[in-house]
Amino acid sequence: MTNGVFDGIYPAIVSPRNEDGGFGAVAFERLIARAYDAGVQGLYVCGNTGEGYLMSVADRMLAAEAAIKNSAGHGKVIVHVGAPAESDAIALAAHAATMGADGISSLPPYVQGYGFTDILAYYTAIAEAGSGLPVFVYYIPAVTHRGFTLEEMVQLLAIRGVAGLKFTDHNLYLMEGILNSESGPHVFNGHDEVLLAGLAMGAQAGIGGFYNVMPEYFVRIYESVRNRDLESARELQQKVNRVIRIGLAYGGTASIREILRWQGVDCGDPIPPARPLGEDESRKMRADLEEADVDILDG
Repeated sequence: MTNGVFDGIYPAIVSPRNEDGGFGAVAFERLIARAYDAGVQGLYVCGNTGEGYLMSVADRMLAAEAAIKNSAGHGKVIVHVGAPAESDAIALAAHAATMGADGISSLPPYVQGYGFTDILAYYTAIAEAGSGLPVFVYYIPAVTHRGFTLEEMVQLLAIRGVAGLKFTDHNLYLMEGILNSESGPHVFNGHDEVLLAGLAMGAQAGIGGFYNVMPEYFVRIYESVRNRDLESARELQQKVNRVIRIGLAYGGTASIREILRWQGVDCGDPIPPARPLGEDESRKMRADLEEADVDILDG
């Protein structure tokens, strides 16, 4: 149990790219500062929105170091260390612990369709490499094409050092079972579009990609739920979902980076094979967002 230490809103922070295609530290610092100004409680670094799986290990370490440095006195840092090679994940976990991260997280290994015994061994190795840092399993079956039963979740949560999980799935019935399991895990709601529902079900926090472009909206949803003001929370979630529907229609990663560019934080293009929006797509998306009448454009 983490006893409220990781409660709140955690942007799955974008990993900016410089002109050479490497990690863009300057834009990253600006993005982090803006997120904390909006009231977030911490950052989730190098996850799917941060494109960690596509970054070099060296650049992922630079991103972790920058996030930790720029979060001092502001919030917590959870570093996603998942990688196709277990040796890379172990190195990233050890590095995060050495640099002073507050927690680590990982997708399960999924490239080769590993068995559950392999997955248990993988998380055990990461927890050991993390030198006591809380570990959060990253559950996103739409990406990994690997679901877990409640019984399997309980086994993962029983690994020494595993404190909870990032739950990115619409099966909130499964989330409820996990939350009420014996270990009393810390659960981050992972689907931006159902943050309100996940918090209402009992999730203690949220991690999400569109938090990058409208962090204050997600902070207000979280605060409204804590204040039992569900009417305000529903109104905010509806506004958020207007933006999400438009963004996903044009490609989530590319659309988030395009909106950030309009907001004055140029994070560069997504990492290939993802492609940036073309001029026509960009123009149409901006028109759609203006029609949606949600105040997120131009900073």
